[in-house]
Amino acid sequence: MRHVVCVIMISAALPVALPAFAQSDLQPGFDKRLLLLAPAQDKAESCFLRRYDAVHLKSRPKQKVEAIGLCVEVERMEPEEKGEPVRYIYTFDFAAKLKGRADVAKTAGECGFSHMPPEEQQRISSKPIWCGVDCDGGGINVETRKDGAELLVRLDRIRVSSECGGADDESSSFDIEGGADDKVFLIPRVGVDDYRAFAGK
Repeated sequence: MRHVVCVIMISAALPVALPAFAQSDLQPGFDKRLLLLAPAQDKAESCFLRRYDAVHLKSRPKQKVEAIGLCVEVERMEPEEKGEPVRYIYTFDFAAKLKGRADVAKTAGECGFSHMPPEEQQRISSKPIWCGVDCDGGGINVETRKDGAELLVRLDRIRVSSECGGADDESSSFDIEGGADDKVFLIPRVGVDDYRAFAGK
């Protein structure tokens, strides 16, 4: 699965129970943190979703996000040349329900690869995982908690319901920005069907 346009929703394929790649292919740091998002298989998907109740939203009147969720999907990439390591590409599907909007805003992008050169590993090993949207669409930083049972999401800016070069109509394309109460979200893992029901997929 790859992006066909600059923003594309992740496919609805169910996880396939195929063998994961060898532990010897793994590098420390970034690789293993990606594995907590979704296991390295030919295809796998992990979803997270949080809905905020009226009591929570009343206590945080500046919070615009009523519900937030994302799915991370991993897909195996065949080596281009003999002797190269197997790589796994991680893509994400993002959805949020905002105050004052009836629809759920959505977008998608890429979180990176599970195998990269050692020098790049060292450069980013202490940094959160960045999941970004193409064409300067912003994105989110994600960190797994409780061995992958929860996801800590840090939001600065992410463009939703848009495509590259699309119209400037805010009803179809706009940015969600991390305001006073919309910068950090702790989101529990849920079933894929629960996320799809929320996102309308």
